[in-house]
Amino acid sequence: MGNEAVFLKCTEEMTVNKTTTPEFYRLYQQSVLFALKDQGVLNEAQIQHCLDTLNHQI
Repeated sequence: MGNEAVFLKCTEEMTVNKTTTPEFYRLYQQSVLFALKDQGVLNEAQIQHCLDTLNHQI
């Protein structure tokens, strides 16, 4: 599997958003998209469009 999220550890409670944890936030967004694809809600073209949109938000 090429795209896979792995939870490593949690040391303390913290706010998760674009500003405080940009890497985690991006991986979370991608995982939601891939889950929607797995469920048949989004097709390959829609996934690619969404990923392209995420890439331009950097």
